[in-house]
Amino acid sequence: MFCSKILVPYDGSELAQKSLEKAILIANIDTSISLEIMHVVTAPMPHTVLEDQNAFEDILYEEGKNIIAKAESALATLQNDHQCYLLEGSPAHIILNHAKEHNCDLIIMGSRGLTGIKEFLGSVSHMVVQHSHVPVLIIK
Repeated sequence: MFCSKILVPYDGSELAQKSLEKAILIANIDTSISLEIMHVVTAPMPHTVLEDQNAFEDILYEEGKNIIAKAESALATLQNDHQCYLLEGSPAHIILNHAKEHNCDLIIMGSRGLTGIKEFLGSVSHMVVQHSHVPVLIIK
């Protein structure tokens, strides 16, 4: 078997959508392959001063719920088992930890996220590729 559980980090971007479509295509080949879709909310640093920190975090979570709902609608016709997660933290670390803790054996993700730019410390996809213990399929 090629793989049994695919993790798809999903931020609602065009490349994330393409990644999800590729994962669905692979899963449709074998109904025993399950998909795990995740969106990671990155809340502002605790030392960041915002007038209403809780309201801002609520907005981030609502946006995250909408992004997950978009992914779930793409999964509507999938016969395979699937699970969607809304998590908080550093995206690369959350992706890597989730893949390990949930025994995912393939990660499919876009080469860039919603911002479309690489951060000065490196992109999330680069970090995942460098530190993953399972194969990572990067969608360009």
